[in-house]
Amino acid sequence: MLKRKLDPRTVFYTAIFYVLALGFAKNYYQIIIILPFIFYQMKLFSANFNKLKRIFKYSIGLLLSMIFINLFLMDRDVDYVLLSIFRLLTIILLVTSMVSKMEIREIGFVIEKTLFPLKIFKVPVESIGVITALAFKFIPMLEDESKRIIIAQKARGIDYKLMNFREKMGNIVTLFFPVVISGIQNAVNLAISMEVRGYGNGIKRTRLKDYKLGIPDYIYLFFVFTLSLLFIIFC
Repeated sequence: MLKRKLDPRTVFYTAIFYVLALGFAKNYYQIIIILPFIFYQMKLFSANFNKLKRIFKYSIGLLLSMIFINLFLMDRDVDYVLLSIFRLLTIILLVTSMVSKMEIREIGFVIEKTLFPLKIFKVPVESIGVITALAFKFIPMLEDESKRIIIAQKARGIDYKLMNFREKMGNIVTLFFPVVISGIQNAVNLAISMEVRGYGNGIKRTRLKDYKLGIPDYIYLFFVFTLSLLFIIFC
């Protein structure tokens, strides 16, 4: 249907429309109805399935904590908890596919354009967009740094797989502080390099790549918006 690469704003806004629609779902059948459209969007965006598996692995703790809080602390019924878990998993699937499709500079661009009306009130939307993009950039950097430290610790005889839970918690400090210090050093170096290049001096910046909404973007935005609106109305 759409051979041309979609504008980053289309990727972002359609994901938001689907998330809003899922928020209004009241039972499993309603979520199942919208799932084929979400899977089509994932196929359209060429989602990174390796990243999806990793995100789901990291989400297990969040899901277990939700089950515990809702069942034992808030005394919710089982159907409500299962529906919430099903809805959350679908949203994680959708948002992860969106993030895996967009590059870091595209995320900053979308945030900047979304907040553009706030420029009337002299809100520095360009700076907010850059800060958001840099925040996403540091996540894989910190992950790579933690992997390097774990490999170095294994070479010195520290293997987390052979430890029990208490030993892991005791040795996690040796991993935490080097990662934090490395992140701070990278942030300082990045700030210096941006200052040297004249960022923040009030001059209008240019972009490496200019994004424009095309006819396929408008068609797909209208389709997803209409579908989400109908879903919310008839839920």
